Amino acid sequence: MNDPTPPTPPTPPTPGPSGLLGEAARFPALRAVFERRARRFPLGGTLTGPLAHRSAHPPLPLSADEEAVLVAAASGITGVVREEWSFLDEEGRPTGGDKLAGFTGRTYPSPLANHSTEVFWTNDEGTYVIPQRDRAPDAYVQNQSTDDHRHWLTHAVRLTDGRLDIPRRRPNLFAFNRQNINLPGTTLFIPIADLTRQCISALLLYFDRPHGYYLIDERLGNDPLRPYVDSGLLDPTHPVDLADFERWQMVDANGVESGLVVANLMTATQALGLGGHPFNGGKGRVTMGGTPQWHAIGGEGPAGGLGFRFHRVPDWAPVGAGEEIPVGLDGVFEGAVPPYHATIEDAVDFVVGLRWGDRGAFTGGGPTPWKDPSLVSRIPRPSEEAIAAVKTWTRYVWDHYGRFPATIDPFLTTVWYQAHHLDTDFYDTYYPAEALPVHVREHVERWHR
Repeated sequence: MNDPTPPTPPTPPTPGPSGLLGEAARFPALRAVFERRARRFPLGGTLTGPLAHRSAHPPLPLSADEEAVLVAAASGITGVVREEWSFLDEEGRPTGGDKLAGFTGRTYPSPLANHSTEVFWTNDEGTYVIPQRDRAPDAYVQNQSTDDHRHWLTHAVRLTDGRLDIPRRRPNLFAFNRQNINLPGTTLFIPIADLTRQCISALLLYFDRPHGYYLIDERLGNDPLRPYVDSGLLDPTHPVDLADFERWQMVDANGVESGLVVANLMTATQALGLGGHPFNGGKGRVTMGGTPQWHAIGGEGPAGGLGFRFHRVPDWAPVGAGEEIPVGLDGVFEGAVPPYHATIEDAVDFVVGLRWGDRGAFTGGGPTPWKDPSLVSRIPRPSEEAIAAVKTWTRYVWDHYGRFPATIDPFLTTVWYQAHHLDTDFYDTYYPAEALPVHVREHVERWHR
């Protein structure tokens, strides 16, 4: 696959109705939670069946200000985290807190602060992402106002011109999700998680003291970490299978993080008075790769893709032989695997370096949470033996499975979220008045006269 053309930023948003945005910013959080509902029928939409309705109104795209709030709410950087961790126990022994990826706070919490998920979105103008997982905060607290949200949107890079072509047919979307997904006027948010960094970070935590968790490969009957059991680093009492370990990382990165991103979007759309709903998104490989991956699963016709690079799993591999799996988006969202690193061991060094490298989180790569910055020097470094164990494991996986991770795709996406303006006529036809809160019912009239 050829490298994608360097994306260009979208047109900066114009100032919007600050009074209404301020009103949305003051919307009670608990009210947003308790009034939250999926509201699926957009202006310009059509529905068949028992709830048949054809909108009499043209599509109405989100304003730049509305979209800026949602993008910032989904995954924006909000400053510096607190990290009230016991980096040392009562006896002065490490607790594993050194495995944190950094001190950057974002709107969604993340296991080990990996922030493995980036949020892509597509609208009538194009498809975008803000690369931010390796950005340090600009301030201890940031991205708190609508002006900040407008500015944050200027960091976006454009990946495609026009709306991403997501096949609304089998086998990409369930039938009940096809009619009003990715229509003109809607904004579709696609969280994508990088499992490569997540797995390496978790391995560092598992293997180092005081945990010493022990992994084996039941599928192939191999025991690559036995030398580290013999050395006393790993405890063989309760071994964890390779597939179980990777499934747990999939839940953390693609399940927990994406779920929290979607929860943020649901709360924000409720506060703004917009419609929106989560749903099981399109096939991840198709979304990331486009037509070749669409045809590989039996799809017909064209399909848009985000331009990810794919790795072909060797024909001898015990899982996914001959399949193509996404490994990253060049220059934007790259995995901790070859070809972005010369070897899988180099990928491990890269992940360690994010924490302890020349400009790592613990070695001067950005602000720390505490008033006394010297506190960071009292946090212990990961042991060289644990790092060696991680390299042994990742090398084993790469050599025996021809990929990393072994049993799941390096990049995954499952749950998506669509935001749009509601057609209240549809709800008045089929639902009682209380189906729409007043601020939702009046949104278009008040915000888009």
